[in-house]
Amino acid sequence: MQTTIAPELFRAYDVRGRYPENLTPESVYLIGQALGGLLRELGERDVLLCRDGRISSPVLQQAVAAGLVAAGCRVLALGCAPTPVLYFAVQSGVAPNGVVVTGSHLGLPWNGLKLVVQGEALHSERIQALYRGIADQGLLQGVPGGVEVPYAGMLARYTDAVVNQIHLARPLRIGLDCASGPAGLVAETLFRRLGCEVHALFTSLEDGTFPHHPPDPTDPDNLRALQTLVRAQQLDVGLAFDGDADRVIALDNNGNILWPDQMLMLMARHLLAEHAGGVVVCDVKSSWQLGQVVREAGGVLEMCPTGHSLLKARVKQHQAVLGGEFSGHFVLNDRGMGHDDGLYFGARLLEVLAAATEPVSAVFARLPHSHATPEYRLPFPDVAGARAAMTRFLCNQRLDAVRMITIDGLRAEYAHGWGLVRLSNTTPSLTLRFEADSPAALAAIRTVFRDEIRRLGLSRQIPF
Repeated sequence: MQTTIAPELFRAYDVRGRYPENLTPESVYLIGQALGGLLRELGERDVLLCRDGRISSPVLQQAVAAGLVAAGCRVLALGCAPTPVLYFAVQSGVAPNGVVVTGSHLGLPWNGLKLVVQGEALHSERIQALYRGIADQGLLQGVPGGVEVPYAGMLARYTDAVVNQIHLARPLRIGLDCASGPAGLVAETLFRRLGCEVHALFTSLEDGTFPHHPPDPTDPDNLRALQTLVRAQQLDVGLAFDGDADRVIALDNNGNILWPDQMLMLMARHLLAEHAGGVVVCDVKSSWQLGQVVREAGGVLEMCPTGHSLLKARVKQHQAVLGGEFSGHFVLNDRGMGHDDGLYFGARLLEVLAAATEPVSAVFARLPHSHATPEYRLPFPDVAGARAAMTRFLCNQRLDAVRMITIDGLRAEYAHGWGLVRLSNTTPSLTLRFEADSPAALAAIRTVFRDEIRRLGLSRQIPF
């Protein structure tokens, strides 16, 4: 039996690897054992388990369940379900611990595990502790009482809970892109029960290979089918979900992309009108216009490193009313949900939009606007290469910025904009993003970063 495991699987806020290259059933079994050992040390036994729809997830679900059972855990198997449904089950008291087998927004061959222990998403040092437990071979095996049992009904309970929270002032005509993922198990029913006229794309899991497009809604190429649908059917809004439904991107009635920055600004303005002085949490990739909106609405903005686990921890720490990041993870903390949920945030967004009498495009036109880029990636052969490049940039860069933020990579802020370079926690790459108050300023900041990357010899293929 395999007793070693690739250390690069253990990322800042989840486990992530390429199946079957380094993320194998054997390695996932070991992770299940290690997690089970941690839970038993904490006096825990019950663990919720679900998976997304990708082709490798069933076998990995079986493996992690077997590892947990070997450590004496009782595994409550939800089957295929959106990640937020497991979070909801944890929050509802079914069990305080959970594992989601999912590659999230990544395409094949990626897959991974999202872990919840005593109601908190595991991240950073606690994930590394799992690796050390495996490396030291301190794993439990054959502990009595381990069992896996099916746990039915959570999709319906989740849908009821969301529908009972939300009221739309008028019916909306919406388009959905479920990305051939588990969002399709819930979304049509949920939004129809809210009174929407629903036009849905890619609701079937198909063959687990995402045949229509990769499950990352932050890539504009993956939104083309939904844009075509919204325009052809003259819909009010479109919602696109990622591969496990904890992220969402929206389109307005003209099919234009509403980036997470814009959705955060709209929701912050709405929530702070009800929660004066409230805290809003964003990640380092977020727009500087968000700070302006939050301050004008009487709120406080807190910035954190990128990562869904880190975002949720910071929202809880500050008792924030709202948290969000550029990747499309949103946490609404004003009505007791408190976890990142693309379906729930999409429904709450519709609630705000339905209260307006004007088109969605006009609602968003009232927000501050700037000139910003999508997220660029500099790929490397492996995580070690990407980490070395990030270190080289941090230690040798000559950026002449007004302010340097180093909580996650380097965000260099200038009088008229900012640029960010950081180490990705999901792929072996550096990610970059830029924003400015004019096209000329945006081009200038990009040029400064491009010149630094070339000077330091980090990459010959710069995508901007």
